[in-house]
Amino acid sequence: MPSVMDAPELREYVETHDLTIGTIEWPQPRRARPGFWRTLLPKIAHVLTPTPCERYAPSGGVPRPFETSAELLARQHPTLYLRALSGI
Repeated sequence: MPSVMDAPELREYVETHDLTIGTIEWPQPRRARPGFWRTLLPKIAHVLTPTPCERYAPSGGVPRPFETSAELLARQHPTLYLRALSGI
């Protein structure tokens, strides 16, 4: 595919159909009432202040280790566990 610079017919098309950005009417900024930013500042500071997170601590002290379902089966039904492990 030829580039715009290589093909003169494309160059003419681009030059004649140049995109112009129209004037956009931006809304005029309004002035804040006196004391607005002073009242807003404590609210912003409250939102941005990190709150300390309390970690959940079990009442038993040391947390119990996680037990998988295979370990549970081996503890409760050792023969069934061995049969399932060996594939019988």
